[in-house]
Amino acid sequence: MSNAWKRMGGAIALSMVAVFAAACGDDGSSSSSPSVDLSVLGKANPATGSPVKVGLFNVEGGSSVSLPEVGDASQAAVDYANGHLGGLDGHKIEVVRCGDKADGASSAACANEFVREGVVAVVSGLSATADQAVPVLQGAGIPWISMSASAPTELADDNAFFFGSGFVGTLAAQAVYSADQGWKTVTLIGTENPQVVSAVNSIGKKLFEDHGVKLNLVTVPSGTPDASSQVAAALHTNPDALDIIGEAPLCQTILSAASNAGASQAKMLISTCVTDEVKAAVGESAIEGAVVFDNYVATGDSEEAKLYQAVMKQYAPDTSTAGLTPNGYRTMLGFIRGVDAGEIKTGNVTPAAISQTLRGAVDVPLPIGLGATFSCDKTQFPLEGVKGTFCTSKQFTTTYSAKGPGSPRVVDAAGALSR
Repeated sequence: MSNAWKRMGGAIALSMVAVFAAACGDDGSSSSSPSVDLSVLGKANPATGSPVKVGLFNVEGGSSVSLPEVGDASQAAVDYANGHLGGLDGHKIEVVRCGDKADGASSAACANEFVREGVVAVVSGLSATADQAVPVLQGAGIPWISMSASAPTELADDNAFFFGSGFVGTLAAQAVYSADQGWKTVTLIGTENPQVVSAVNSIGKKLFEDHGVKLNLVTVPSGTPDASSQVAAALHTNPDALDIIGEAPLCQTILSAASNAGASQAKMLISTCVTDEVKAAVGESAIEGAVVFDNYVATGDSEEAKLYQAVMKQYAPDTSTAGLTPNGYRTMLGFIRGVDAGEIKTGNVTPAAISQTLRGAVDVPLPIGLGATFSCDKTQFPLEGVKGTFCTSKQFTTTYSAKGPGSPRVVDAAGALSR
């Protein structure tokens, strides 16, 4: 592993912040429909053991950002587990839900509530101010479960477990993919966001360089109505591919400018760049052949995607399954599967027993993971200087054509760490 990884501990904490800023949009997938097959839920297997409390921390109820649907998906995963998986190690899960209002006061208050309630773990759907919550939970020995790190305190917590590799994982997967394509230069056109710029400059460029690919960066301020000058600057060096990172409106602006400029380069996108609104505005030709990177596959014919749609149809029928909603489901069900894959050897479901059991979770089916597995034994995405555990390094790519998205494929971001 290169020495660059030894210096990146704090920088990787910016990863989820960057994704959060760039991905607050619908990914174009549809909500649950009447055609969902509920039989995939399987036979009833209700939890019969004594209740255990699990904290649910999610960004909701605030004035600046609120995503209750992510929390609803976490609750749906709990209801499914209680009814069909025997709960958590045989115990019925009781959710203690508290909203992160994107201010430090509410975050700290939630953490203290979780401690008072005696939860055995806290699952974060999506958080905006984890730095105020994690130290309180860490002091109480309560494990923290999240999709990806959004604060330095999470990375410094050896009781933190992540079920996604975040923005850094996306950059790593893109580096692996670019090398596989034989590209020599890639220009990333991204939102002019300090977290994005820092992650790209401090980590992304090194990842690409280690794979023999030069990564350039051109930034565009959010709200820019015309990105023609930025796209012209990106095309000036004649890169082999363009990598577009931003929220949906900015993606639309960049893709329109690239189309108008006649850019023929291959494109790498994130899911916010292929929402129905973006596609309607820029036209299918603007994303023809583009490769979209995502953390999960929540639609389609895979068994995990069908299960997700069925769980949401049964337990959260009024909640859209699109956008960021799958984050809550993936994290909660991943946590439950990880614990259930082992055995609480003490006989008591305690925070310490939860952490110990999770660390023994190996090759467990990854929720909405296209058949991939996860392991929480620090083998998946082992970053030096990071105490938290990334349980998966898998990203997923889909190539778009005039007929729509093609079949998704797995890209292992951990491949970037082997250089």
